[in-house]
Amino acid sequence: MNFDYLILGGGAAGLSLAYRMANDKYFDSKKIGIIEKVEKTKNDRTWCFWEKEDGPFESIVEKKWDTLHFYSKTLEKTLDIKPYQYKMISGLKFYNHTLSILKNASNITHIVAEVNSIEELEEEVKIETSSGTYYSPTIFKSYPSIKEIDKEKHLYVDQHFKGFVITTEEDRFNPDEATFMDFRIAQDGDARFFYVLPQTSKKALVEVAIFSNELLSQDNYDTIVKDYIKEYLQIENYHIDEEEFGVIPMTSYPFIKHNTKRIIHIGTGGGIVKPSSGYAFKRIQEHSDQVIKCLKKGIPLSKSYDGLNGRYLLYDKVMLHAMLHNGVSGEEIFTNLFRKKKASEIFKFLDQKTNFAEDIGIFRAPPMLPFSKSFFTLISK
Repeated sequence: MNFDYLILGGGAAGLSLAYRMANDKYFDSKKIGIIEKVEKTKNDRTWCFWEKEDGPFESIVEKKWDTLHFYSKTLEKTLDIKPYQYKMISGLKFYNHTLSILKNASNITHIVAEVNSIEELEEEVKIETSSGTYYSPTIFKSYPSIKEIDKEKHLYVDQHFKGFVITTEEDRFNPDEATFMDFRIAQDGDARFFYVLPQTSKKALVEVAIFSNELLSQDNYDTIVKDYIKEYLQIENYHIDEEEFGVIPMTSYPFIKHNTKRIIHIGTGGGIVKPSSGYAFKRIQEHSDQVIKCLKKGIPLSKSYDGLNGRYLLYDKVMLHAMLHNGVSGEEIFTNLFRKKKASEIFKFLDQKTNFAEDIGIFRAPPMLPFSKSFFTLISK
């Protein structure tokens, strides 16, 4: 079977791109395929991000907050994040919404199959799968083309997370306020923080994020989450409605070097995950918009990454290097940032929308010496 465009991977990046194609008349005459190895029937993750305006998936935003809390061992601060809102979308709601659109689009074929091989031919790419063979001159691939990154050569740390959606019998949460970061737990040589996202006064997602290259057992993650619920939320009786677990690579590895004339990487496979923080959902939306723009205007798809890297890639590398090699803790970085800067300024910087003068203001918040050492180490290579 032949397609004009073939998307490999039906996660956030693949579905976001296909969703845009399904809603744009420019692609009505194009034959589009999306291949995912399993049906998306579970709520396997939660995406959180901040926005000033309504985004393309506003209709499925489950909760949004204007007020957040930050905690560390030396700082407790309530954050008024205006003009931003902090938003939450559950994985299953996103999958159901996008797939319902795709399955009703006459020009889009959704294929559940395992990709066995990818062969780039002169005029097209041949995709062998467990359900058949497919061809397309343009492939969008959302998973990395490299199985293992050389962690000695490239900056690399995993962000692994485990969370419970819990319900309580009594009102225990303020649904109008969320905990953005709580570093008060034992760090155990890593960067570890919790976030608490209340949906109602009796229901919340309580999740730990750990930055390290050593994954824990599921029992260990569960103990950390349960201890936090007991000690910091002071909740004894609750029901676990759902669990989620995942691993996000945070790295300086240049994934886009695997791009070819006909195979373009998106999502995690395209290095769209922000290396210093792991935030991805909003960046995926920005990259998807830019891919569509390139396709419609006949611009080389390499231009779709413009604005996602630039000088900020160096900033990300400096932060990763300082954390991995110069003993700077995540708690120290974010405590100093939130002590000295407004949340809206930090969000703007993380969104890569600041000017150079604003960048300098952000850099001056944490201790400069370890970051200066990392900067000069990186530019001397």
